[in-house]
Amino acid sequence: MSTPSDKKQKLEEKPKPCCVCKPEKEDRDTCLLFNGQESGKCDDMIAKYKKCMQGYGFSV
Repeated sequence: MSTPSDKKQKLEEKPKPCCVCKPEKEDRDTCLLFNGQESGKCDDMIAKYKKCMQGYGFSV
């Protein structure tokens, strides 16, 4: 069984969302800035970013 200290340690080990997937986020943001979300041109970049974030345990 996990103890409260185990849960606290797991939370401390998890990186902050702002600190991971920076290249994917930058590519996604740049694409959205110049093309807009409605264009559909950035769907692949959005999917890459979401997959990267999920790899770190974040649900986007």
